[in-house]
Amino acid sequence: MFRSRTIRWLTSLGGRVSKVCSRRNYRVLAIETSCDDTCVAVIDRKSRQEPPVLLAHLKETLDSEKHGGIVPTKAHLHHQIKVGSLVQQALRQTSSERSIDLVCVTRGPGMPGSLSGGLDFAKGLAVAWDKPLVGVHHMLGHLLISRMHTNGSSPRYPFVSLLVSGGHTIFVHSKSISEHEILCNTIDIAIGDSLDKCAREIGIKGNMIAKNMEKFINENLEEAQSQTVDMSLPNPLRNQNGRMNVQAFSFAPFLTAVRTAMAKNKMEKCTKETRSMAYQIQEALFEHLITKLKLVISLRPDIFECTRHLVCSGGVGANRRLQQKLRDELSFQFQEFHYPEPSLCTDNAVMIGWAGIEIFETLGIKTELGVTPVKKWPLSDLLNVPGWIST
Repeated sequence: MFRSRTIRWLTSLGGRVSKVCSRRNYRVLAIETSCDDTCVAVIDRKSRQEPPVLLAHLKETLDSEKHGGIVPTKAHLHHQIKVGSLVQQALRQTSSERSIDLVCVTRGPGMPGSLSGGLDFAKGLAVAWDKPLVGVHHMLGHLLISRMHTNGSSPRYPFVSLLVSGGHTIFVHSKSISEHEILCNTIDIAIGDSLDKCAREIGIKGNMIAKNMEKFINENLEEAQSQTVDMSLPNPLRNQNGRMNVQAFSFAPFLTAVRTAMAKNKMEKCTKETRSMAYQIQEALFEHLITKLKLVISLRPDIFECTRHLVCSGGVGANRRLQQKLRDELSFQFQEFHYPEPSLCTDNAVMIGWAGIEIFETLGIKTELGVTPVKKWPLSDLLNVPGWIST
């Protein structure tokens, strides 16, 4: 049971009146299954005056290397097999079998089969324990996780977030937990997907291919920077005058360019020149990303005159080279750069738990038990999906 509860009334941004509950001394179970990682966390929320304490953080990732990518049916089966045992393990490790007060789970966006594996299990637990459920937007988790260790005090609203992963590449302006404007989005594939495909094309292998390529580059950076292979890589969406005036990302053209370079140079996969190619690919993708960020900054002075904090999160956000380039090239605009620790950049249940806490405490809402996964869920429409109810 919650040991204290204060109820106050606030007028929401949409003009509605909602009851907002402040709860202390409660424990959260969080589940994330949006893609191929089955993730479980237990978080202790001792009070609203201090950051929560992470008690358990478990993850099981589907091995997709032999399939050359994620197979949705296999990911669904993976979650069905793993989620129950991981939850049981987390509860036993933390002696939380009878002390969970809030269940948080990813509701979308993501692969419906994967999402249902975690969401259905979480709904069952909420029913069995008679506890509230919060269905969390996956990208909101990435956006908010940097605030957990400061108990929500930093970064302060308004701030912008670059959310970069295998499934998303979006630049977001956040005025509050429920007010988000997408400033720039990809028109084709995500940067993480492009990195994976380009890396696979030159012979990089593994379950996390882009991460393996970064490691491969850093093993001999001098060799990587030698540019022993001539590659003509794009900076897409230029107009006829060569100016970057299209406010969007595009990462699909890079794979075509890599294949062209491989054929032109008669390259075989995994040769001594591979490291040089890997370096050029990574640099070109990041250059395109930052070029577009600069464009958005120049076009939206109404936002950036008073925005001094940048969050970079998502799986690609853990890349050290990207973090360095963001600092080097965007320090004219931002005073503080927020990078979650690597384990919290990739998909994880901790971010889902913290986002659920912020939603539950700040907005005073929870999720109905009859909800279904949301495959496509714009962050700008966070509250415009059915299933939200007052606590």
